[in-house]
Amino acid sequence: MEWLCYTIKTETGAEEAVTAMLAGLGIDSLEIIEADPLTAEDKALLFLAPDAELQPDEAVPEGELQIRFYLHSALDPDEAAAAQEGEDTDDSYTVHDRRYSPEEIYAVETAVESGLRELKAAGFIRDAVMDRGLSREEDWRDQWKKYAQPIEANGILICPAWSEVPDEARARIEKGNLKLLRLEMGTAFGTGAHASTRLCLDGLAALDLKGKSLLDIGTGSGVLALAAFLSGAESVTATEVDPACEAVVYENLRLNHFDGKSSRFRLLMGDILTDPAVQEGAAGTYDVVTANILAPVILKLAAPGAADRYAKPGTVFIGSGIIDARAEEVAQAFAENPAWTGIRIERIGEWAAVTAVRT
Repeated sequence: MEWLCYTIKTETGAEEAVTAMLAGLGIDSLEIIEADPLTAEDKALLFLAPDAELQPDEAVPEGELQIRFYLHSALDPDEAAAAQEGEDTDDSYTVHDRRYSPEEIYAVETAVESGLRELKAAGFIRDAVMDRGLSREEDWRDQWKKYAQPIEANGILICPAWSEVPDEARARIEKGNLKLLRLEMGTAFGTGAHASTRLCLDGLAALDLKGKSLLDIGTGSGVLALAAFLSGAESVTATEVDPACEAVVYENLRLNHFDGKSSRFRLLMGDILTDPAVQEGAAGTYDVVTANILAPVILKLAAPGAADRYAKPGTVFIGSGIIDARAEEVAQAFAENPAWTGIRIERIGEWAAVTAVRT
């Protein structure tokens, strides 16, 4: 696919003013590029190697800030569909790639350029220039793979399918002191590196999963399902709304020598909150329920008759993908549902997980 790429070049101190102006125009998916690289501590939080180079190919001069956003054109030669209608909603956990008509693109460009002039005239910024270019999916789709590193989490080494297992880890695997989980991510979320996934893995590690059943809502790459199997879970039912994840999940089952056709594993494609077929397929109660999604969806799962319908007394719910600023709100939602007790918040950096136990 092909996107129009817009880069606003301005000074470092102008970030707040420019991003606020763009947000007022409905442009809030931004890439902020600065001259200073991430610190070693920042990289450790992201579970990256300290020497990982994450800066863009082009050099950013000291004191300069680049703010980048993308528009998907309805005239994309690789996409024949018409531009989408309607607004994206905050409580969605699917990706909405809005397609802009030529008239809409012109309107956005004009509005941004006007906004930059107004900020300059008001003294909020010294100067700003907006460049326009093209970004094609094949140019960046697999670039992140060279930064992905094997990650050890609670006795499991999560290793990208294309990476070598480190010698030290291999020796521990051969001795039975470490379990290996091979993972092909494709376009699915769930590498094990993101703090939200790590919070779920930590939550699972605190439980005795031997012989237990798991419902994984929003399974993505299937990393939590596979980690549960490696920890002794007897069965997993996974749900996912993104069609691109289906093939990834079954490939990861194959990579880890699990039979995707086994009665121990079920993948249900669709939204468990709204799709009757998925609700019927997932019917029953489970020992553990995980949902590594987003706060708006987990708030819905906290409501009476949502996640609690799949839980029996003692079932543990682990919800992650929650920005820390919304953690208390999510915890309160579970507290207001008498079906849940023992509510806790765990944090890694700016991300949080909420854990609750079925009464």
